Amino acid sequence: MAKPFLELEAQIPELVKANSKISVRSSRMNRQLEQYVLALLTKILVEMGQERFIEMLYTITKELTINGIKANQKRVFFEDEGLDITNTEDYEKGIKDYSKKFSEKMADQYGRRCLARGVYIHLKFNYCKDGLMVEVTNNTPVIKAEETRMREKMKKSMGYNDIAEFYMDNMDNTEGAGLGIALIMILLKNEGVDPNLFRIITYPDKTIARVEIPFTENYVSIRSGELADLN
Repeated sequence: MAKPFLELEAQIPELVKANSKISVRSSRMNRQLEQYVLALLTKILVEMGQERFIEMLYTITKELTINGIKANQKRVFFEDEGLDITNTEDYEKGIKDYSKKFSEKMADQYGRRCLARGVYIHLKFNYCKDGLMVEVTNNTPVIKAEETRMREKMKKSMGYNDIAEFYMDNMDNTEGAGLGIALIMILLKNEGVDPNLFRIITYPDKTIARVEIPFTENYVSIRSGELADLN
């Protein structure tokens, strides 16, 4: 049985003291989850002496969590409407219907539907004295068209240092998730963190968004190990 967020929040000091890996699952974004994530990140970063990253990492984690939850809820919406999200015609119709019909009230309702169907995001925090990794996994795949758009936004964001500038240059073709990706890339660049340490990894059954923040020069990126495995 899932624990209430108040109970989880009360356990944060003990968790951070005893572990270097902490995770939580959720099917909806609400104030309780936001408070838990902020409290957890604050405790971890204070313990690591890296308070300067609190605001940035909270913003990034919240953005990735919202994107993952929305992607899951969108899939459930398509199922409820009898539409195939992988079919081009169904996708175009479904996106229009989703944009028209979906609301904050429905987000809570669809959060419960996702929970009932076993659809969720899995937040993981791994940390040590040399760095921290935040990983958000949603257990649904991203369709090819959406992945292509995400990759384009990530590539385009590399040329910007200001989110307002990015928005003005792309206001005609930037939806919420695209703007969020640009925000993450720009936040990392402005904090002197290599934006290549932000990755979106797609699998047939899930999507992973990962951000790594080095604290020291000794930090070894997970990406280095993944690239080594490919060689």
